[in-house]
Amino acid sequence: MPIQSTLRRNFTSLVIWSIAFVAAGCCHSMSSQEMPRAKVASFADFDQQAKAGKPMSVVYFGGSLTWGANASDPQRTSYRALMGQYLQQKYPNCSFTFTDAAIGGTGSRLGLFRLQRDVLARNPDLVFYDFTANDDLYSADPASLASYETILREMIGCGIPVVQAYFGFKGDYSDRYQATGLPRVLAHQKLADAYHTAVGNTFSYIHDTVASGKADINVLYAIDGVHPDDAGYQLFFEPVRDGFEKAIAERRVCVAPPQPVFGFQYHERSRVPLVGRPLPAGWTREKTFRTALWFDGLSSRWMDDVAVADIEKEKKVEPITLEFVGTSVGLFGEMDQDGLGFTIKIDGKVIQYRPSPRIEPVDTWPTSTKAFGGSGRLFFWRDITSTLTPGGHTLEIAPVVPEGATKGQLRIESICVAGD
Repeated sequence: MPIQSTLRRNFTSLVIWSIAFVAAGCCHSMSSQEMPRAKVASFADFDQQAKAGKPMSVVYFGGSLTWGANASDPQRTSYRALMGQYLQQKYPNCSFTFTDAAIGGTGSRLGLFRLQRDVLARNPDLVFYDFTANDDLYSADPASLASYETILREMIGCGIPVVQAYFGFKGDYSDRYQATGLPRVLAHQKLADAYHTAVGNTFSYIHDTVASGKADINVLYAIDGVHPDDAGYQLFFEPVRDGFEKAIAERRVCVAPPQPVFGFQYHERSRVPLVGRPLPAGWTREKTFRTALWFDGLSSRWMDDVAVADIEKEKKVEPITLEFVGTSVGLFGEMDQDGLGFTIKIDGKVIQYRPSPRIEPVDTWPTSTKAFGGSGRLFFWRDITSTLTPGGHTLEIAPVVPEGATKGQLRIESICVAGD
């Protein structure tokens, strides 16, 4: 049987198995006699157990503002670190495990496929959830709203109380700030009301602090307009802390409403690893990179072994082809300054790359860190499409070798499929 046919057959079975696994979430198969009382996403329970000294797991799930980019020491001066220090002081008898699950430049579309590995596998007792800025504050894109809500719904379904953290960039806190002008914040607040989550809303808090003269926005954002300095992270921390405390005082319990607010079409999904199965000619299995341009971009933290097409070693590289069922597709991999681009075909049609409506689309999807102005290694996430018709589809991925190139790699960890 041809390699591609074998790959298609094996991946198809893997996709079906993985979707069933993810759809099961954090539920386990057991008889009705063995079923324990379902865990409730209660802030009061968290407070009581932490006071009693039970070991607790806390996960920070988000982007670079959760990681703490531009903080002088992200392990001590980021909002995430300040929140951890506060919890340790509030609950001195509790042994906490804090997990940093934040990747800069990513949102809930990739978060869907990271949830099991990077969050639920940590068995968290509390999650701080931040994708408001990276999902685009000024957009109400249906795909990312559904992705964000799906993640929220599944965490709460696993009995995890959630604190939604609404972060922004320098301009979002300036004189042009208007709460009604931030569609993403309004949408996430609707979810907070429906799911009874805690909320740390930095927008009104920082705007009012700056407007009153208690803080200078240019001091809060002393390095760039995206990531604050230590003083800015202090002001990120304070409303998140207050929102957490308010939820405890109100003995709030997060609940999933019977019907989703924006959509739950991505509860069936699969992160399909390319390695461990027969690969087409020209592809090999390799370990991930162990260095990166920045720490939260270190791909070995977020993925397992990768499938690699290396033109320096292989003269001929066959495309990867697989069949899947779903409406949404993305690719998760890693890149360096010599990363090869690739073309994508779905059902024989080329899917073009268009990073912005102001930029003309092109056939080649880039994977090179040269776009960041230098040499180095990072992960990449390419959100291919979320508008496929429900049903079965065929996907083809082929590396693109620039004319005259003598070296370069395409490194893919997984193909991410979601939808009905």
